[in-house]
Amino acid sequence: MKSKLTALGLAACLVVCTSPGFGQSGKFGVGIQGGVQKLYGDFSSAPLGPGVDGFVSFRYLKFADLSMVLGYSQLKTGFGKNNIFNVDLKTDLELISKGSFRPLVSLGSGIVIYQNFPGRKITPAFFGGAGFRFKLNPKLAWHLGVDYRFTLTDQIDNFAAGKSKDGYLNIRAGVTFYPGGEETSRPQILADYEVPFFEVDDTQDDQPFQDEPFYDNMNRGVPGQQEANDMEEYVKLKSRIDTLSEGMDSKEKEITQMHNALSERKRRVVSMENRASKQRPKSITKNSSMSGFSEIYEEALTHFYNQNYKDATALFRLLLQQYPSHSLASNCQYWIAQSMFSSNKYGNAIDEFYKVLSYQRSLKKDDSIFLLGQAYLKIGEGQRAKESFTRLIREYPGSEFVQGAQGYLRNL
Repeated sequence: MKSKLTALGLAACLVVCTSPGFGQSGKFGVGIQGGVQKLYGDFSSAPLGPGVDGFVSFRYLKFADLSMVLGYSQLKTGFGKNNIFNVDLKTDLELISKGSFRPLVSLGSGIVIYQNFPGRKITPAFFGGAGFRFKLNPKLAWHLGVDYRFTLTDQIDNFAAGKSKDGYLNIRAGVTFYPGGEETSRPQILADYEVPFFEVDDTQDDQPFQDEPFYDNMNRGVPGQQEANDMEEYVKLKSRIDTLSEGMDSKEKEITQMHNALSERKRRVVSMENRASKQRPKSITKNSSMSGFSEIYEEALTHFYNQNYKDATALFRLLLQQYPSHSLASNCQYWIAQSMFSSNKYGNAIDEFYKVLSYQRSLKKDDSIFLLGQAYLKIGEGQRAKESFTRLIREYPGSEFVQGAQGYLRNL
């Protein structure tokens, strides 16, 4: 997915940069920038992560630019990282629009595409910041900027909801290239020049017209040659645009196919979790048919992933009542506890997670211990949280959550 979006962004930049008229007035620019960002969410001390952006800008006022930005970065938490993509529309307002050093403020909005089990999600983002631009020459400028980005989600730093929305500090430095150079105040046109006046001698009508200076210039083919060169350049650029357009169509088809494949995989999540129940015990009664359980289980999971935790909890409790001996009964209990946790009912979640641990066999025990520690942190029981994370590392050293537990222990 990352390589597809990167290729699409580069193709879009090439189409703009090679279009007729790009850079002729000095209003357009294209650039790249890199830097770091720091996540602010449920973690008190998140480390810095790397990031890079590409952008295309347009100067719509003498002191203001409008930019379209496509970027990729890593937001690191206390126990892992979240690879995100951002698509931004921002404006830079120069406080001083003359000279080489130009301080500015930035405002904008966009979307953030972040990782969230079992796939990716999109959240709006709004940001503001400040920085400066330093003109190295008419065609090249260096810039440095800092902004803070507000999002409308609390799932970037963790797949479970917390108490506050996530945001992150963004620091970027880069260069901007202006193909047409710095814009002049008034373009030079042929009509601005004084045309020489030639007197006509009526007595020399019998001489060939070729003797006139104007005709000599025409005969040399100067204007005609320039037009031919311009036409050749236009044809080359037009051909390149057509080629890139075909490539864009191909990339759009690939992205559509990937979206369809992702939707299909999401629909198959339930069947993956039901693999353990293909061989049901002989003691299961006739009413506990696999088809009936699967239908309700799938509907309950759908409610959970859509954040309808109340309906999800009701259906999982119904499954426990009707199929108490099912091989996925402990999974139902886990999703009840997870629904409580995601609803910020941390006390109830703790009770439900302990019920998961009471099962003799369950694939969700390490998950439950990990979230049990987080629930204790939410209610201020740091010592109990430390005991839970230590237990996870001791009893399940091969769990995927060990690294996260170690990260929490370092902060306790």
